[in-house]
Amino acid sequence: MSRVKKKGFFHEVKEIIKVFLMAAVLAVIIVQVIRPTRVDGLSMYPTLENSDYLIINRVSRFTGVKRGDIVVFDSYMPINTLTTQEKGIAKKLMDFILQDDSTTKDLVKRVIAVGGDHISIKDGVVKVNDKVLNEDYISKDNYTDGNIDAVVPEGKLFCMGDNRRNSLDSRYSEVGFVPESRLVGNVLVRLFPLQNIGRVK
Repeated sequence: MSRVKKKGFFHEVKEIIKVFLMAAVLAVIIVQVIRPTRVDGLSMYPTLENSDYLIINRVSRFTGVKRGDIVVFDSYMPINTLTTQEKGIAKKLMDFILQDDSTTKDLVKRVIAVGGDHISIKDGVVKVNDKVLNEDYISKDNYTDGNIDAVVPEGKLFCMGDNRRNSLDSRYSEVGFVPESRLVGNVLVRLFPLQNIGRVK
């Protein structure tokens, strides 16, 4: 191979590496703002269905969320997955880019109460600060189990699924109050299925 050809070859390789690096940097920047996720289960039915694809607004981790927002948060519940030592380099890189530790479950729920709110659940009635919530997002035949009477600690959230009979959420010790530091973000839009594309309320 002549010197000119070698120079041309190495120049092309350099350009390809540059493109890949720029793509990786761009991906890291993008996932600081938005992130895709897929719904696994029916805990948010009828608002969300199993296998719905969503885009999460990650900026809300810093700007905060409000009552009624649908959020994704990293729970403390472990999932059966590869340990860090068992993961390949490509998998570790993807986890870093997506900022996904892949060892605990991400849950999608609705914010019912925020820090400082008084939340009570009794006989199927949900009250926040002594006012009965108008929950038109849950189906009429859905009953909210639980006996809760507590003040949400500052910096934490009380979250429940819309499918109250089939949702592991803040009513149960496995989830409890959700630290705002565990927020992945709030749901921005649904991308799939196509007939349901749009904002989620």
